[in-house]
Amino acid sequence: MSVAEAAHRPAHRGRAVALWLGFLIVIAAGIGLAWIGAGSLRPVVTQSGLEFRTIKSGTGDPITRADAALLDYILTADDGTVIDSSQNHGGAQPFAMDEVFPGFAEAMTRMQEGGEYRFSMPQSLAFGDSPAPPGFPKGSKLNFEVRVQKVVRGGAALLRQQMQMQAQQQQPGAPQ
Repeated sequence: MSVAEAAHRPAHRGRAVALWLGFLIVIAAGIGLAWIGAGSLRPVVTQSGLEFRTIKSGTGDPITRADAALLDYILTADDGTVIDSSQNHGGAQPFAMDEVFPGFAEAMTRMQEGGEYRFSMPQSLAFGDSPAPPGFPKGSKLNFEVRVQKVVRGGAALLRQQMQMQAQQQQPGAPQ
């Protein structure tokens, strides 16, 4: 076959179609894997409106109402302004579900010791129908970054007792 004849020979369309289909399958597989991998970046949104993400899984059972937990946290507004953090109070702070916002308590039920989490909630999950206290931007979600240092099983009652004793000592005229 001469060069001129080869130039006019019909192309094998089957090979070209197979090659393009192969490219499309590889691209679709890559997009699918990226979607699955991004799953940890998508928050779980609860019925109450809490948006919860696990950044690093912890170990053990999730925190319960009976437990106390030592937490490092940063609370920010939607614009990134830091409203509060555990560093403002000397480092990791003890918490029990009865002592926090309802939305924060709901988030604690999803946390484990050693885990790192991000969650946000509308102000209604924190303050209910009451207006936000000073320092909280009106209408902004409350965005938390939390690291669970330690969980003390059954420690909520002990923490409550300690807080009551501190409150009594701070009252005017209380015995020192």
